[in-house]
Amino acid sequence: VSSGGERFVIPQASLLELIRLEGERGRAQIEFIRGTAVYRRRGGLLPLAWLNRILGLEDASAPPVLNEVINIVVLQVDDRQFGLIVDSISDTQEIVVKPLGAQLKELKCYAGATIMGDGKVSLILDAGGMAKLAGVNADSQAAASAASAAETAASALSAVRKLLLFRAGRMERLAVPLSLVARLEEIPASRIERAGDGLVLQYRGQIIPLARAASFLRSSAEEAQIPDPAPVIVFADGERRIGLIVDAIIDIVEESVSVTRAAGCAGLWGSGVVSGKVTDFLDVHALIESFDCSWFNAASRPSTILVADESAFTRDLIRGSLEVAGHRVLDASSPAEAIERTRTHVVDIVAAALDLPESGAFELAGSLQAQSGGPHPPVIALAGQESYDPESPTLQAFADCVPKFDRARMLKSLDRLGRRSNKETVHA
Repeated sequence: VSSGGERFVIPQASLLELIRLEGERGRAQIEFIRGTAVYRRRGGLLPLAWLNRILGLEDASAPPVLNEVINIVVLQVDDRQFGLIVDSISDTQEIVVKPLGAQLKELKCYAGATIMGDGKVSLILDAGGMAKLAGVNADSQAAASAASAAETAASALSAVRKLLLFRAGRMERLAVPLSLVARLEEIPASRIERAGDGLVLQYRGQIIPLARAASFLRSSAEEAQIPDPAPVIVFADGERRIGLIVDAIIDIVEESVSVTRAAGCAGLWGSGVVSGKVTDFLDVHALIESFDCSWFNAASRPSTILVADESAFTRDLIRGSLEVAGHRVLDASSPAEAIERTRTHVVDIVAAALDLPESGAFELAGSLQAQSGGPHPPVIALAGQESYDPESPTLQAFADCVPKFDRARMLKSLDRLGRRSNKETVHA
């Protein structure tokens, strides 16, 4: 890497990822929380430091400058991760490490030196030393994690949601939760190709299927020409992606919305008033299932999950996270309603908030265990950030306990319990 006109080497063993952000959109992804620069990465906040400032190549007392292109090297030190912002990333190559001279051994930010292919000497950066000099320690990591969790919880518990508005066919106002959108792209029509009887796009080293929103919703009497460039909404779950071609992106809004479920309207989840106008909400789960059946062909079959939480918005937020991963979701606002749901529907797993009214998830778990007539679905306790303690003996009544807004951990728990349920069914 290069920084301040100098060239440095970062050992591959400490390197996790390289990130390149460009333009105004890239700069907007760098935020400052409690004076610490952070980057939103996979649902968490990654602390950042500038190599120039750590090494004294730039005035550390001046406000940091965000360039047109931001290069972030993500490093791992023990169980901590942080991002190092450098001027440029050059190449990877094998090197011969040479020890530092006696005069430089006290400089904790360097691990050694090497002679590059052009005959010039480059210093090798020590990731642990860099973390200490940057002030990226366990406390700052915990602060970033706590800030991220608190921010997510505060957003979820408020009645405000971010929505992407778009137009497709005869439907002038459609919406999807912005949390489900991986990227917005404008793709030249010439890049859209056909494979079999469908449309595909070569995208970031993959061939991803493309769906046309107007066709999916049957809102166009005939197959209209694809716009050029074509607005594409990309949905993703891990390495799996699917693109939705729409006619136009209208806006991104943030406001309180109450959604009324659609009755017999294929492809739509419901309708609500957004910015003073009635807006239809796209059923993302139905879309993905219709155009890419392999999306849900994971090692374990999709489960039917009952989400029990008093907050309607929290239930909707969790629903979106689970449905885009392929699960079917029911919901309930109280233990009594949840019990009734299990009697009228086949439920594989129950995810219940510990702060449910009455006696909460404990009453629900006890009632399910007391039911006769066959095995009861396992119950996952959903804990708030302040009450999350998986080692607590009071949580032994549950199959697992996960933070309420930790999507990755929740999906991992659901997958494990789903696999166990499948095995038990086969043995039975």
